[in-house]
Amino acid sequence: MKEITVQSLNNKKCDCNREHIFNSEIISGEGAINSLPDVLNKLGAKKVFLLADKNTYKVAGEKVLSLLSGANISLSKFVFSEDHVHPDDYHVGLAFMNYNTDVDAIIGVGSGVINDIGKILSSVANKPYIIVATAPSMDGYASATSSVTRAGLKISLNTKCADVIIGDTDILATAPIKMMLSGLGDMIAKYTSICEWRIGAIVTGEYYCENIASLVRSAVKKCIDNASGLLTRDKTAVSAVFDGLVATGVAMNFAGVSRPASGTEHYFSHIWDMRSAEFGTPTDFHGIQCGIGSLITIKLYEKLLEITPDKEKALSYAENFNYTEWENTLIKFLGKSADSIIELEKTEKKYDTEKHKERFEKIIANWEEIKEIIKEELPSFSSLEKLFKTLGAPTTLEEIGLQSSIIRTTFFATKDIRDKYILS
Repeated sequence: MKEITVQSLNNKKCDCNREHIFNSEIISGEGAINSLPDVLNKLGAKKVFLLADKNTYKVAGEKVLSLLSGANISLSKFVFSEDHVHPDDYHVGLAFMNYNTDVDAIIGVGSGVINDIGKILSSVANKPYIIVATAPSMDGYASATSSVTRAGLKISLNTKCADVIIGDTDILATAPIKMMLSGLGDMIAKYTSICEWRIGAIVTGEYYCENIASLVRSAVKKCIDNASGLLTRDKTAVSAVFDGLVATGVAMNFAGVSRPASGTEHYFSHIWDMRSAEFGTPTDFHGIQCGIGSLITIKLYEKLLEITPDKEKALSYAENFNYTEWENTLIKFLGKSADSIIELEKTEKKYDTEKHKERFEKIIANWEEIKEIIKEELPSFSSLEKLFKTLGAPTTLEEIGLQSSIIRTTFFATKDIRDKYILS
């Protein structure tokens, strides 16, 4: 497999006829946090605002405070006091209510939730943003979006990418093993995301870049090759996951869309989060849920390979589909967050029968190529399940407190989350 790096694509005209640009600075490795005073000096920042939760503050926030004190940089801070912080309307509002506007830069100390909120804060405040990573747990470090729950609906909100990303492996290696497995789960999700990106390009004609896809594949391979080392906190394994997560965030920036990093498997996770917000059902780390979603999705793709498309049956199903009944199902399954999904359909028109017919014609005409893509891009369900079990990662919904009986409805609802061509 050809290895593609972020550096080899950055600021160059690509084979896809686009120029891929990523201007943020990435600092990773042992002792990387010690570069923070120099980073702030280059930004001309003398006063900073720090955002953290009580756990991440203990892990790295106190170190940040010490480094800045030694460099005569003044700091104000807000540390969430709750045990569980969510990237939702309430917690974003809380961060804004405690933000000190008289600063030159914002530092987030944490992983997914803190980074998502920090990117929103810095985007609105128009201040440089630095993220000091505390766990290799998700792929949002280098993305220009924030995954948040707004009015009950899980969305990707356009914000900004961190200006500087600091991943100190000495700190990252102290993260809970489950958070490391979450990062690995988020990386494994890239198998299906790249597969669906390629298929989507055939069926809908959307933009696709093979070099970006290769960048993601290379990052995933390094993670898989070193996966067993996560259990012993091996820094090579930890670095592979963190660097891979950052690389896939860069890939999303290069593509201008989330395609290189998320597909059906992510929408399983989003729906479970939405149900949790509405009904209080259990949830787990995003990457853990994406890992389980990947297993489900890959198993479904294996079933798809056994199918021969039936045009008459497919078109008849679309023509007789009762969208009103489906709306009622969504409302019952997702509660008030279904309102936003139903509203989206008014503009996206995914259920339009003529559009369905056009897509299906493309599928039939390219069925053999689509099957080859599935075989090329996806590992077998059995091999992936074996890896998860070896690492002690959850493989079923029951292991994270949910019931497998919701899988069917969750799968059918994945297509309603985004205007993106996916398995469902």
